[in-house]
Amino acid sequence: MAVQQAEKLLKKHKDLHCAKVLKAIGLQRTGKQDEAFSLAQEVATLEPTDDNSLQALTILYREMHRPELVTKLYESAVRKVPSSEEYHSHLFMAYARVGEYKKMQQIGMALYKIVPKNPYYFWSVMSLVMQAISAQDEKLSQTMFLPLAERMVEKMVKEEKMEAEAEVQLYFMILERLGKYVEALEVVRGQLGEMLTSELQGRESKSLLLYKRLERWPECNALSLKLLLKNPDDWQFYLSYYDSLFHIMDQGWTPPAEGEHCVEGEVQYLVTHAISFVEERVSAEDKKESRPLRGPYLARFELIQRLRQRGCPEAQQLGDPLELMFQYYVKFGDKPCYITDVKLYLDLLNPEQHVQFINRLMETVPLSSPGEESGGVALPGDTRALQRHLCVAQVSRALGLQHALEPSGKLGLIQELKARYRHGLEFGVSEDGAPVL
Repeated sequence: MAVQQAEKLLKKHKDLHCAKVLKAIGLQRTGKQDEAFSLAQEVATLEPTDDNSLQALTILYREMHRPELVTKLYESAVRKVPSSEEYHSHLFMAYARVGEYKKMQQIGMALYKIVPKNPYYFWSVMSLVMQAISAQDEKLSQTMFLPLAERMVEKMVKEEKMEAEAEVQLYFMILERLGKYVEALEVVRGQLGEMLTSELQGRESKSLLLYKRLERWPECNALSLKLLLKNPDDWQFYLSYYDSLFHIMDQGWTPPAEGEHCVEGEVQYLVTHAISFVEERVSAEDKKESRPLRGPYLARFELIQRLRQRGCPEAQQLGDPLELMFQYYVKFGDKPCYITDVKLYLDLLNPEQHVQFINRLMETVPLSSPGEESGGVALPGDTRALQRHLCVAQVSRALGLQHALEPSGKLGLIQELKARYRHGLEFGVSEDGAPVL
């Protein structure tokens, strides 16, 4: 019907470009691609400048998966209407779809001259960065594209024209790719860094990354410490804290006699500091009436593992890993995360403790008494109990206990797991027999 309506319109107005393109779209969607393309090219060769025809042709070329034709369309429109902000921006986006980064850069600057808005200027800067990323010659990226992009941004900084967070993010990206970590740190910690607000602790996270790159471990340690006091469940900050702590220890760093330890504040530089800090975080979680956070408990496992790897006897002060993993199971064993959490630290258990550990876990799983109807298998009464048992089975497998069974034991285990699976399906059905979504 759309094609018929377009044909009626064309009988009255033969040169109505938009109607021809709409007819072409109709032909394209009914599978007549050759006719559609031929009709579209009739209009395209006339180099239309009306918005309706251009938009319709853009839709058609996209559906034909011919984005390169859109660039030609808007190139001619820009030639005919060189002062059009809209046509320039459409051409920029058309180049972006086909990866013409150099032309994007040129159009971005042309746009900025027509309408001096910051986004257009930084479109050009970003195009330079994309040329650097896509360049086969790394030397060319480091000596031409990125330095030029840096100079362009520095010009805006000096003129105090930086307006948006994205502009600061782009500046940070350029400096990072150039390896100018000191300059990047100055940007993040300076006035421009105040714009970095879209990410939670975005400014601090970038500072932390740069401290690591610059191997400024005292600052890395002090900042990680401050962030953990605010976010005791953020795992990346625990890793930064431990990495920096052991680097500081290896370097034999000691705090100055007077004044602050570093620009970020207090530094923890001894194992006893780390043990006290982690125990305080765990203690704070134990006192909560609501469900505790997992981070502090896992941080204790991580510290034990790192201290053992370094042969530090202080690892014993943090407790027996078997008992700690059991306590962790009591708190979080009804969640699927338990196995992925403790799997990293199962090597803290001695091989002779494996069976003992599984038996202790099984003692806490609320299962019914085995009966004939269940094939002699003790079954859980709800989904939480099911998840607890599933975690025990996963830990048993991770420890290699299932693999060590005799063939008859493995067959028995298969039958048991099949029975548990069929029973578990009942928890996914409501009382009226409908599946629970």
